[in-house]
Amino acid sequence: MLAFLEKTTQKLTQVDFPLQSRVHPLNSFFTPHLQCYIKRDDELGSMGSKMRKFSALIPYLLKEKTDEAVVIGGMNSNHVLGIIQLLIENGIEPSLFLCQNHQEELKGNALLIKLLIPESQIHCINRQEWPHVQATAEIYAKEKSSKKKVVIIPEGGCMPEAFPGALTLPCDIIHNEKKVGFSFQHFFVDSGTGLMAIGLILGLAFLEHPGHVHVILIAGQHNEFLEKLKFYHQHFCSLMDYNCPWPTRFSLDKPQQTKAFGATSPRIFNAIRQIAQDEGVLCDPIYNAKLFLEAKRKIKEEMLDGKALIIHSGGTLSLLGFLPR
Repeated sequence: MLAFLEKTTQKLTQVDFPLQSRVHPLNSFFTPHLQCYIKRDDELGSMGSKMRKFSALIPYLLKEKTDEAVVIGGMNSNHVLGIIQLLIENGIEPSLFLCQNHQEELKGNALLIKLLIPESQIHCINRQEWPHVQATAEIYAKEKSSKKKVVIIPEGGCMPEAFPGALTLPCDIIHNEKKVGFSFQHFFVDSGTGLMAIGLILGLAFLEHPGHVHVILIAGQHNEFLEKLKFYHQHFCSLMDYNCPWPTRFSLDKPQQTKAFGATSPRIFNAIRQIAQDEGVLCDPIYNAKLFLEAKRKIKEEMLDGKALIIHSGGTLSLLGFLPR
């Protein structure tokens, strides 16, 4: 089954992208009943796990002979920062539709985005109009379509064309398990738009892996995630030309602290400092730190046993946007 899944994804991904990351113990998370490990997708580069999505998205854009890509996201988005670098590299003009913010000075990802993209290619959308940004982008793309091929990349790159890249994560985990000589009973993964978490859930179900996937919903609600899971399950069945089982070994949780997307707190930054000093691992305050805090809480409160794997999705570069100059 693994060979079948890898063969299918390799047809649709750019395999020279870095798509393998290591696992190692996360000693400060060990309990008497559970050994905890970390998967270092942050070591795939500054884009982290997003490189997996890009490995499928870039070949799609090139196949479609895309002239211009409309990228939707936030001013500090790791996804936006990552994809525009690859668009420029491949000769595709990026046009950004960004959610307007009111930060007093540019720093972190926002500063780097402005280094990469001229002001003329950046469209700032105010928060009141943001719920309609997709429709606004479609009108823009339609106006340009008579002269060039324009493709819209939605927030977080959550689109079927990027999904094969998300499926490289469960495949890579199976190779990790073969190397360390054991299987994981628990997986912890964060979810923004949800594509990577969905790829992990569906891939492990297809591979008949008995592990349970604990999804921490950093953004979005339970019903939204389940609707996306239903959509991508159907897409997965079509992609594999196989009646893939509906996944059952997963659960959805919101962070108990700083539940609002983008919110931070002193506790979050204390956790970042503690993990850095205990493990030599840097986390960002929006995704990773909340994932690590929730994983530690669930391991303790639910008295989980066996072996667990926390997936560090990367994006640590965004931490610089929260640090004082």
